Amino acid sequence: MRYRSKVNRLTILIIFSLFALNISFRIIKAAYDNTVIAKNQIVIDKAINQLIYAKDSYEHDLNLLLPLTNLKHLSEGQLAQIYLLVTTLHYSAGNMDSYFKDVGKALFYSKRTNNTDSTIYLYANMAKYFLEINGDQEAFDIINEAASFGSFYECSNVLTRIHIFQVYSAYLLHIRDYDRAFLAAHQIISDAPLTESFSPFFPVSYERAGNAIKALILLEQGKVNEAYVMACSLFEKYADPKERITQFNAFDFYMPLYYIKAIWALHHQEYQTAIEACEEYGKLCDDNFFIQKKIQLIGRLMKELPLSMAKERSQLFQTISIDSRRLSASLISENTRLSKEKFNTVMNELILNSELKEKTQDILHAILVNCFIIGLALILFYVIFSEMQLDGLTKLYNRRTLNSRIHHLDKTNKNYAAVMMDLDDFKKLNDTYGHAFGDEVLKAVSAAILEAEGRFVKAYRYGGEEIVVLFEHLPFEDVIRMSESIRNKVCRLKFSKDVRVTASFGVGARPGNPVKQADENLYYAKSKGKNITAYKIDGKQYLAERRLEIRNPMPDTK
Repeated sequence: MRYRSKVNRLTILIIFSLFALNISFRIIKAAYDNTVIAKNQIVIDKAINQLIYAKDSYEHDLNLLLPLTNLKHLSEGQLAQIYLLVTTLHYSAGNMDSYFKDVGKALFYSKRTNNTDSTIYLYANMAKYFLEINGDQEAFDIINEAASFGSFYECSNVLTRIHIFQVYSAYLLHIRDYDRAFLAAHQIISDAPLTESFSPFFPVSYERAGNAIKALILLEQGKVNEAYVMACSLFEKYADPKERITQFNAFDFYMPLYYIKAIWALHHQEYQTAIEACEEYGKLCDDNFFIQKKIQLIGRLMKELPLSMAKERSQLFQTISIDSRRLSASLISENTRLSKEKFNTVMNELILNSELKEKTQDILHAILVNCFIIGLALILFYVIFSEMQLDGLTKLYNRRTLNSRIHHLDKTNKNYAAVMMDLDDFKKLNDTYGHAFGDEVLKAVSAAILEAEGRFVKAYRYGGEEIVVLFEHLPFEDVIRMSESIRNKVCRLKFSKDVRVTASFGVGARPGNPVKQADENLYYAKSKGKNITAYKIDGKQYLAERRLEIRNPMPDTK
């Protein structure tokens, strides 16, 4: 294969290889990522199937989930799934310190994967926590933020709908939108039967919670007696002395009923009944650390108790003092509103890390793309520049490139020799067989010469059928030998119509002008019968040995 054909084909191969390599890399990486993600999901599903979801199984369930976060190449969807379960465990166990360390991660990855249900569910849990500790404004801010992700009614997960409507109803009561609050409570009651697949206790639990919200709505509307009657009815229907009161059923069901009873009793000046209801309410608050809720109700009770009940007022004041100190301690231990700062810190760190990672990836991607573009541009420039140096027909270097190279060699005073060759009787060949055949001969002869090219041997089309070969840093004897080798190759070429061609060669070297000397020696070779190499040494003319005796191969057409 010809030298320049190899170079050009290699260049094209490199270009296509770069494209193929880029596409292949993306395909292989995507396939690898999908394989690893699929394997990770098997491990995650296996761990989830072993979860017990009981209060006394908190450590067991947590030990199953936390190691999953160390799996390599987890997708953001899988991270969202794991941290959602982890935060649910923390919340159910009342471990709010750990909850706010992990809820930021769960929320971050849920947002990143556009998982609306999970995002709203997590916001609902946080809002409910702040409602429990009397951080109503924080809860309302969270609810409004959750609403920006979509309509609560369109959540596909029933538990998500129920949880968000529980806190959403509190917000609606706060802004006195009683009609929409009632619709939210009704939605909870309607969805309650759908939760049986999660737990047989869920339907009744959520149904009574929804009805408790309706009773609170009546109270907020000033319908104190109707609220009280409904609270008593709910207590009679759903309360179970044997039931273990947890953080959730206390806040969602029992506390609202005792609160309504206390307010009803104050409204009717039945102060002892109000104190008893407040005590039951306070016990639930103590058990579940809803201290601020307890202080709030006691404060209202103290305002409305008559001065004659000095003993009772004194006891209530002592209770508030003790609970205030407990509340102060809880603030120091970061168990209340300071948790929001922890949550925001985690979220901000994740966002910054994500942005940094994305920027790093963008920079690397930009570098790779730019390197690829620069490399491609250099390759294309090389191809174009190479083509500009070549003769279109023969693929030898052109006359302009020859002149440029000779100028460089002369300027740097480097030693070189030149061989000029001319096809014998080429005009007669063109006249006999046509110019198309003559072009075929020129291309074949050029291909034979190209086989002799190397680092210090370059061939140029001088004009017409004349070709110049430059030899750099080679002894004069080697130049003569290589010239004869090329001449013999030309003689051996066979063409159609049983045509063969010969060429005459002239060799020139320094000192002097090698190309001019080669031209003069070429004419001498022509005058001596053609198909021979002529050269001079010390001013004396010589002819190289002829190894093939082919003379005037063209047929006589006369």
